Amino acid sequence: MNITELTSSEYSELFFSPNHIFNSVSFTQLNARKCEKIHRLAFSDSKARMGITLGQRENVLYSPFSAPFGGFDYRKDESILKIEEAINALIQYGKDSNKTIKITFPPLFYNESLLSKTIATLINQHAQIEFTEINYHFDLSTFPHFNSLIDRGARKNLNNAMKQGFVFEKIDNENISDIERAYNVIKANRESHGYPLRMSLSDVLETIKIIPAEFFIVKLNNVDVAAAQIFHIKQGIAQVIYWGDAPGYGASRPMNFLSYKLFEYYYNCGLRILDIGPSTESGKPNYGLCDFKENIGCTATLRYTFSLQPI
Repeated sequence: MNITELTSSEYSELFFSPNHIFNSVSFTQLNARKCEKIHRLAFSDSKARMGITLGQRENVLYSPFSAPFGGFDYRKDESILKIEEAINALIQYGKDSNKTIKITFPPLFYNESLLSKTIATLINQHAQIEFTEINYHFDLSTFPHFNSLIDRGARKNLNNAMKQGFVFEKIDNENISDIERAYNVIKANRESHGYPLRMSLSDVLETIKIIPAEFFIVKLNNVDVAAAQIFHIKQGIAQVIYWGDAPGYGASRPMNFLSYKLFEYYYNCGLRILDIGPSTESGKPNYGLCDFKENIGCTATLRYTFSLQPI
């Protein structure tokens, strides 16, 4: 298997349907300033088989370099043999360039067959698992049976939330001041918990020019008490990029209300999955977040990060 380095236009033409939006040329170009150089690689024998976009920072090549996950793009459902040949070529590429390669893959539900074959091959080739994240998602097809999915305590919290008088509002993407309202609720939430907020408001506004996005606010007595920022990542799958409640309102359970209304909204839109994201940081679980996501009916899956060392 040969590796060819491509220009952005060549990569876009060859992998016109990337595995997810974070692998798209438009998204990686938007974030190009966050690495020293972008390497767009194609793996081919008699024809192109797979591709990957890597962002270089010093002696490490990252996929992704500014996103929750990256990984390979595929032109079709490749055999395990071809995937193994491509991975061996990538390992040799790292050795030849004397660079470590770090890859974070999406959860399996983004492409269960190809991701399973790719991850199994990496493990079989003795690639180092740097860590695994516990990622949560909600299967939207189950929404009509939501009350039977959650336990008694979660039903009680949702019922209490429904009595508070919350108002669920999808805001206008063209209205920057409304987007800023949602952003400020999320910012206040993350600051109150000591969590990082990696996207600035300007980052959000630039990103939604190329990624389909929606923003939601929950109000109580005309006060913004919770918000969510959602990106459409792949056909049938949307992802919660950020969500949270305003400090001081947690006892009213606005997040139980917000999560329920989001599930309802995307079920009615005909989507397949709402990806809620990980509740771990470099593999270390946040037990409270894990419990909350499980209590609102989410399923846990693994998200792998591998490190290929140039030795």
